[in-house]
Amino acid sequence: MKLSVVLFATLVLCAGSVFAGDWTNWRGPEKNGVSRETELPSDIDDVLWMKKDVSCRSTPIVMNDRVYAVSRIGEDADEQERVICMDARTGDVIWEHRFGIFFTPIVSIRLGWTVPVGDPETGNVYAHGTQGLLFCFDGETGEVKWQKSMTEEFGRITGYGGRVTSPIVEGNLVIISMISSNWGAHGGGGVRFVAFDKTTGEMVWWSTTGIRPSNTYRCIPVVTTINGQRILISGGGDGNLHAFQVNTGKKVWSFEFGNGAMNPAPVVDGNLLYAAHGEEIPGRATVGRVACLDIGGAEPEIVWEKDGIEFKYPSPLLQGGKLFLPDRQGRLYCFDAKTGERLWRAKFGRNCTGSPAYGDGKIYLSSVHGYFHILDANNDGKRISRKRFQPADPEFDVEVQGSAAIANGCVYFGTTEEFYCLGKYKKSPAEIPEQPGVPLANPSGEPAQLQVVPAEVTVVAGERVDFKANLFDAKGQFIRTTPIELKLAAMKPGPGLGKDAIRPVLKGEIDGGSFTAPKISGGQSGSLVATAGDLEASVRVRQVPTLPYREDFESTGAGLVPGGWTNTQLRYVTKELEDGNTVLMKTATIAVPFYRQWYAFIGTPDMKGYTVSADVMGEKVRDNMPNMGVTAHRYILQMVGNEQKLRVSAWDAIPRVAKEIDFAWEPDTWYRLKIKVVAEDEHSHVLGKAWKKGEAEPSEWMLDLTDENPNPSGSPGIYGSALGIQPPKPGTTIYYDNILVQ
Repeated sequence: MKLSVVLFATLVLCAGSVFAGDWTNWRGPEKNGVSRETELPSDIDDVLWMKKDVSCRSTPIVMNDRVYAVSRIGEDADEQERVICMDARTGDVIWEHRFGIFFTPIVSIRLGWTVPVGDPETGNVYAHGTQGLLFCFDGETGEVKWQKSMTEEFGRITGYGGRVTSPIVEGNLVIISMISSNWGAHGGGGVRFVAFDKTTGEMVWWSTTGIRPSNTYRCIPVVTTINGQRILISGGGDGNLHAFQVNTGKKVWSFEFGNGAMNPAPVVDGNLLYAAHGEEIPGRATVGRVACLDIGGAEPEIVWEKDGIEFKYPSPLLQGGKLFLPDRQGRLYCFDAKTGERLWRAKFGRNCTGSPAYGDGKIYLSSVHGYFHILDANNDGKRISRKRFQPADPEFDVEVQGSAAIANGCVYFGTTEEFYCLGKYKKSPAEIPEQPGVPLANPSGEPAQLQVVPAEVTVVAGERVDFKANLFDAKGQFIRTTPIELKLAAMKPGPGLGKDAIRPVLKGEIDGGSFTAPKISGGQSGSLVATAGDLEASVRVRQVPTLPYREDFESTGAGLVPGGWTNTQLRYVTKELEDGNTVLMKTATIAVPFYRQWYAFIGTPDMKGYTVSADVMGEKVRDNMPNMGVTAHRYILQMVGNEQKLRVSAWDAIPRVAKEIDFAWEPDTWYRLKIKVVAEDEHSHVLGKAWKKGEAEPSEWMLDLTDENPNPSGSPGIYGSALGIQPPKPGTTIYYDNILVQ
């Protein structure tokens, strides 16, 4: 057997031969919240260890005698997120990796709601931060093996509510979903899934639901095998359940489940899928739903459903033929999994966002207002133990919002102030039931799909990329690698591009399965079309500009955005003014926050040591003036319209560090902004100035911000927040011109 086939061939799991001692993903070894361990703690005061100042708003994981969690750390100027690794026996901190918050409206009290995932095969740990950093860590040392900035690179969108998605590991892939909007066919907002090679970080595939989202969400996918097809199933921000082939990203089906965001993750038992929702149900005057779906056919079919219960955030627990699910009001429901009959309901708290975990006949469950509960799963949810955690500062409440992890005789969970391990540590891996087998590679299959890796690249002038290609059958099973022919093409059309806009063909050289970017100073966005026999696949190519970079938009083309920029399309568009000058305009017609306020990026997240300057002009609409600025190293320099300020800051939603001065400026008047970041040992100086265009540049910097927790790099870009939008009446339009990055 060829090596390439070996890499895709995973042996089918057999009953009686699978043991689990770790909790490597947020729902445990069976992906349903169940532990098969016994002699688990019955008293919340049975504390093996506790760590102060280690908060955990979500769910920890346990792998190789270590506990991993995403955690908020620090206050004010020191506030950050971190991934922390602790000894599972003692709680001793082994390593941590801290990182800043930026480019998100999410505020402090909503940080750290994502869940890491461990990969037993490599020992790696993967985590996604609030700001969009997706990390691959060496689980042993904490070394960052690779990382992606999902916001700067792929246009990830977040809302104020803090609902951020978490990655999963499946085979050789790390898969994460998000709402995004960047360039080309992906220019419009959509629920998208992206798969990376778990070892290298190369993008393997993109996919989209094709249904317009209405809100951000935090549903974590589940993977199973149905009729010989390995599929990923997840809710989205569009009220639907979706299924995709794991290996290829091809969409299998979508099923309308409710309106708005779908936050609870589904669980699967054979061909049955259990899902819940906490929003309005289409066509029904009711809120909330839980249902059992038969997914064994071409489309899901409802087996049973219950409406009118607000299952907004927690995910179901499936154990012993029973489905356990908390509602938003802190009531735990128990349903017969086959019939949907409600067996009992138990009140345990006032509000619940965490999901129940089962072990040894007990259910471990949090409630938001500072409580952790142990309930009797076999006795109508009767309380076994309950504890309320008291804050160190009585002015603030302790919250318990995540779920518990169970491993090696212990129960691990966190509050917004501390982290706890209950029980007695013992190595006792438990036998788990047979899991859905992973189909083998199909080397004699009929090729039906062509996959080119990487599926998207960002390059600089002169850079060469070597592509590899794989053939898959109709069910998404690997057949073999294949040579391909590449052809230069324009980027695919997408929303926000003028209907008459001419999309230029990608420039560069092709040599077999390789592409070399041309040595041009500007950027470009386009496609490579790959063919193998009758099959075709497309690769997205973005070439970022070379520094120094100047852009006056005169050659961009009407209705387009500059080549090589990302997150610009739809929110920004070129426009010719009455004086004949072509500029970039920030649109001001859609009041939705992630249309009204937006960042556009020119370069790559690893860029540093540059200066950004630009001409900006804003309109006044009724009593409103916009906020408009430029970004460098993930800091923002902006003219704040209604406050008449000049401000430089990190994390605009919560100015972790910020400086501002009074700066009176006029509408319909061009001003010049300039920002520079100077790194000095363990801190950075963020320098900013502004002046009316045509006047002499001030000799001194007007703002000098020192950051002791600096952003070491970040993409240069622009920022705009249009105010006063009252559809159909537009708000405060912003214009940009003569951008210089050097």
